[in-house]
Amino acid sequence: MALTRVLYNNKYKKNTNIEIVTVKDFFKRVKLSFLKKDFRLDFYSLMYITKGEASHSINFNEEIIKKDNLVVLEKDKIHSFRDPKDIEGYIININEAFFMNTNNSLDYDLLSFFQLPIETPILKINTNIDQTNRTLIDLLYKEYEYSEYNEELLSSIFYSFIYSIKKELKAVQNQFTINSYKTYFRYRELVNKNYKHLKDVKDYARILGISYKTINKACKECTDISAKQIIINKIIIEAKRLLLSNELTNTEIAYKLGFEEPSNFSNFFKIHNGTSMKNYRNIN
Repeated sequence: MALTRVLYNNKYKKNTNIEIVTVKDFFKRVKLSFLKKDFRLDFYSLMYITKGEASHSINFNEEIIKKDNLVVLEKDKIHSFRDPKDIEGYIININEAFFMNTNNSLDYDLLSFFQLPIETPILKINTNIDQTNRTLIDLLYKEYEYSEYNEELLSSIFYSFIYSIKKELKAVQNQFTINSYKTYFRYRELVNKNYKHLKDVKDYARILGISYKTINKACKECTDISAKQIIINKIIIEAKRLLLSNELTNTEIAYKLGFEEPSNFSNFFKIHNGTSMKNYRNIN
């Protein structure tokens, strides 16, 4: 069965590109049987946890999320819940259109907040009621729930909330320039669309009209990994998805991901995942 891609769909406030719900309400709205299956987000999402814990999978990596965690999910992330245990807090879903400026360009400064360590996008923050970030997210929820809410005010509160988190985490977050993030963002978008047939960073450099060195420097500044590793990670994540679906043979998966020789892909997977495709199927 193909992986479900969840589109942004605010049923309750149709004209907004941002939605905020309590975690309890979220689990009432969405069946746990669905949430336990891996699905891909077509939007950005934040989970702000104030109580309890849950087992949560992000890009097939299992994590425990709990009080004082902010889970930051970029668009296209694959995730699922395994075992929620009375967790409380808020979930904020953001459509990409929310990040568009008045001149119809992306707000890279705000988007860059979602660029956290790729494998474990979980921030440790203080969610106590006397904290600025808690005051702001409570206010955001209150304004969102108000029947005559103002979207500009919502946006202003959300921006303030993000910058309060950034201020708290300034000492531990990667420091990079907006120009570096723009380069990384454009490169990653191209990789997501072309990884099956373009596997050399130099090919992407030619398309973007910039040097290999510039792309690699931007990727390392923003993610702590090389531009080549970003391609590798994308291929491995998609390979895991296909392996877990059990719809294709290993040979078919190799061809689907753009490898002309299945044996080369088998070696590629084992080297970069630490186990064979057969073992990965068996243990998952």
